[in-house]
Amino acid sequence: MPAAVLGYLAFVIRQKTARSPLMDLTLLVRRPVATGTFLILMATALMIAVFFLGTFYFQHARGFGALQTGLLFLPVAVGTMLGANLTGRAIARAGARRLAVAGLLTTAIGMAVPALSMHPVTVVAGTAVAAAGAGAMFVVASATALGQVAPHESGIASGIVSTFHEFGASIGAAVISSVAAAGITGDALSGFTDGFILAAVAAGVAALVAAILTPGRAGTR
Repeated sequence: MPAAVLGYLAFVIRQKTARSPLMDLTLLVRRPVATGTFLILMATALMIAVFFLGTFYFQHARGFGALQTGLLFLPVAVGTMLGANLTGRAIARAGARRLAVAGLLTTAIGMAVPALSMHPVTVVAGTAVAAAGAGAMFVVASATALGQVAPHESGIASGIVSTFHEFGASIGAAVISSVAAAGITGDALSGFTDGFILAAVAAGVAALVAAILTPGRAGTR
């Protein structure tokens, strides 16, 4: 961990002093880019929670095989595509802020379903709903982050969003796995419940942040 922190600090210092930086960190002070990075980080972290908790629940608690588990995740894929498609069509009309908040609240509701009632049916339904919200966030994140940058900055802005996508995956995996593992003992389901509760709360808090941070329209300051 200390080595990783030092590595990140060295990278930041180098990018600030380089004539042609790989990542122009000054872009992060722009509201649209900051919003996009926040949304992509949250969307990825929450999607990791969906796959991690769902997979471990089906295989560890229910004893399902890999094929059965994969088939049970088909609604998650459909939910993600549906959320992304509908958001792509509506973002110009509804605005980025409304859709970002709606996506996060949808994810929070989806995560709360299995937290309240742990059963294969509720886990499938809840994770599918959560995935629809995450799919919406992916679209809003990209549209917002890239909507107010100059053409020559679009590549760097896209790289920043991609970097925070990876951060979200690593953070989501680390946090959710730690919470779930702490409560998984034998046949107990408290670890899975705690994981879904944490994800639901995180999505709800993120919705409040998005309501303040996200521009009303994608690409506005």
